[in-house]
Amino acid sequence: MMLFVLLMFPLFVFAQSFEQLERRLAQINTIKVTFVQKTKYTWRAKEDIAKGFFYAQKGGKFRIEYEQPEKMIIVSDGIEVVLYYPAQGNALIDSVEKNQSPVVESLLLVSKPLGEVFDLVGEIERDGRRFFVLKPKVNDEFFHRVFVHADRDGTPRLVRVEEKDGTITEIEFIEVRTNFSPSQGLFKLQLPPNVKVKRVY
Repeated sequence: MMLFVLLMFPLFVFAQSFEQLERRLAQINTIKVTFVQKTKYTWRAKEDIAKGFFYAQKGGKFRIEYEQPEKMIIVSDGIEVVLYYPAQGNALIDSVEKNQSPVVESLLLVSKPLGEVFDLVGEIERDGRRFFVLKPKVNDEFFHRVFVHADRDGTPRLVRVEEKDGTITEIEFIEVRTNFSPSQGLFKLQLPPNVKVKRVY
C-alpha cells in the first residue's frame, strides 16, 4: 500500500551532502507530489506503471490519488487509513498503527528525521546522477535498501526501494510543491452512501 518511493528525472543536479538532504526534509511540513510509479517484480518481466498525486503533512496525514491504471484513493487522518476503489464500489478501513513503517514515514510522510531511520552506507553514480545509498537502522520486514537522488536544494527527486523479496519500486516526482496550506478536507474521505465498507481492525 505504501510502497511508492522513487523518482527518475534526468539531468537534475544532486544534493551536496546527506546532511543537506536531512535538513531539507526537516523543513518540509506539507508536500504535494505528482508522480509516476514503476514496480518490477522478480516473477514478472513487464513492470507495473502507475500515475497519480500524493499529499502528506507532518504527523502522519496523507492522501494518495492513483489516476492510472485505475482510480484508487488512499487517505489517512493520522489514525485510520481508508482505501477506496471507486470502480468496484468498495472501501477498506484499517488503523495507521498496523501500517506504520519508519522508512515510509521518513521519506514520504516527512514525519521522522532521516538520520533517525537510516544509516548512510555510501554514494553511487547511475546514469549521470548521484544517489545516496541508505539502509534502515532497524530490521524492516520489507525494505532492504533505499537509493535517494535529490536536486541541488536537497529536495528528493528519485527514491528507489529494494525489498527483501527482490521487488524494486521507483517513483518519479514530476512536480513537487512544499509547505502549502492544505484544505480542511484534504486528509478526510467522505465515501458515497452505497459503498461497501470493510473494517479490518
